[in-house]
Amino acid sequence: MNIQITCRHSKVSQDTQQYLKEELVNLEKYYDRITSCHVILDSEHIDKIVEIVMNVQGSSVNAKGKSENLGKSVDIALNKIARQLKKFNQKLKNHKKTKDLKTYNREYSEIEQ
Repeated sequence: MNIQITCRHSKVSQDTQQYLKEELVNLEKYYDRITSCHVILDSEHIDKIVEIVMNVQGSSVNAKGKSENLGKSVDIALNKIARQLKKFNQKLKNHKKTKDLKTYNREYSEIEQ
């Protein structure tokens, strides 16, 4: 997975960047076909904003976390993106099951006739 981290209006420590990279790699357990990830860290007045954009198998998944603390914003965004990846993976699995079920029903009805 290609990970790109962009900081706006502030600088972020190497520890924070390393933490982000480790957590993003851990997200592959929810969906293993993540091609790239772009993380945008922004600081506006009091709020810290973290936006994650992931490209997965022809589409993209976005999440944004906003809080007064950068660490909390990162955790919010990571939780959101994990939930979306789980849902995306589940949709693909369910779609395959219904497709297989339709072909099975069609084959079974042909055998009965």
